Formats: sequence, C-alpha cells, structure tokens
Amino acid sequence: PLIEENEDILPLIFDEAEKYVVLIGEDSEITEKLSDIDLLVIDAEYFSQNDIARLRENGIREIYSYINIGSIESFRSYDTDFEKYTLGAYENWPEEKWIDVSAPEWQACTASRVDALVQKGVDGFFVDNTDVYYNYPQESIYDGILTILDYMNHTGRKIILNGGDCFVKKYLTTEKNVLIDGVNQENVFTAYDFSKDVYTKNDQSTREYYTEYLDLAMSHGCTAYTLEYATVPSIRRQAAAYAGKHGYICYVSDNIGLCLGR
Repeated sequence: PLIEENEDILPLIFDEAEKYVVLIGEDSEITEKLSDIDLLVIDAEYFSQNDIARLRENGIREIYSYINIGSIESFRSYDTDFEKYTLGAYENWPEEKWIDVSAPEWQACTASRVDALVQKGVDGFFVDNTDVYYNYPQESIYDGILTILDYMNHTGRKIILNGGDCFVKKYLTTEKNVLIDGVNQENVFTAYDFSKDVYTKNDQSTREYYTEYLDLAMSHGCTAYTLEYATVPSIRRQAAAYAGKHGYICYVSDNIGLCLGR
C-alpha cells in the first residue's frame, strides 16, 4: 500500500481515474513503499538513476521531478554561488530567496540541473516559483522564465508549472507556442495558516479565482492539477470532490512538507 499508517487517504488518491501523488518532501527511502501510481512527483535530486528505474518496476507510470527555478534554497549545494542574484526574502519560507531568472549564470545552472534530471530518467518537470514574476513583474523576469522553459522543452520532457498564475495567464494568452503540458495549483479548496499551523478551507472568493484560472488553463489545452492540504477527513473528501467536479486531477496531502505522513 502507498501509506500503511494512514489508510484514510487511500480513497482520495485511488478513486480518481488518474493517480496523482506529490511527495517532494521525501527521499529515496520511499522507493519501495510506492506502487501503482500514474503520476508521481518527487524531488529527483535526492534519487539515483537506479531509484528511478526501481520506481518504474514498482508500477509508477510517469515520474516528474520538482525543480525550483524562481528562488534559491539554502539547503541546495549551489545556494551560495548565486547569492548576488537574489532579489528578496520569500515570505513564510525562511530557507528561500527570490532570484533573478534573467541572469545567464542562473539560467546555465538551471540547464545543468535539468540535464542531470534527464540523465536520471525522469519523464517531466514540476516547475516551481514562476511566481517570481508576480513579485518582480519585469519583462526581463518574464523572458528569463521563457528561456528556462524553452530549454526544458528541448529535452523532450513534459512540463507542469506549479502556481505562478500571474505568469501563466500572460503566457497562455500572449505566446503562440505554448510549451507547458499542465498547471498545478495549491490550496484551491483548502488553505493553510502559516502563523498558526492550521489547515482549513479557503474563502469562496479565492477558491473562485483559482477555479477560473485553472479553467482558463484547461481551455488552452493544459491539464489542471490541484494540490490540497487538509487533516480533517471531511475537508479532504470535499477538496477531492471539488476537483473532480471541475475536471482537475487532485492530490490531498496531510502536511505542507509533502511527506507520506506527519
């Protein structure tokens, strides 16, 4: 089973036509715990080529790697090399800083990371923090993201953008050649209060905004994914049902660390 100690999550994952699981907080120790998943998102920096192959043997049909392009994280080995390109603090995530994606050095670093992930055998990229364009809405930032996406596209792997609605809406409505295959939005139905560490429901206006956004993405040929966070069983079921009603592929986690269990 996927989660031996948390069986109540299984219907939320396996009742869907597509099985979508996001575990970017885990490392290769989970390899033997996973099976029969259509699309798994991991942080493949912490998995070997053999680990990826083993996941496939266990019935994982598509494996995407998380890749952060819009900020740097202090726990990555290359963090200190790009301090001079940072733009500012990342709210609620003290280990991260926004980065200037237009810097050629950062683009080259990202290309190198993309190449390494391709060598490991991933099928696609789960691209995070194109929200840098929302925080720093400059044409150079927008173009920098395009440059990175173009490089990813030339690897032949699929691309899902996580968040980044400000960038995505401009991208889908202005670019003739859309390179992304899907968008993922966190906290459409649910919400998380960082100051209180509380999982709850989103307000209606926010929910409606993200629903309109995901519907827009679908109208441009993108698959829509939602990533929800909830610990109360009834809210978990409601979040999954809401996604199903709107045609979104949903994963409900019980923790923002995106691990198998708290």
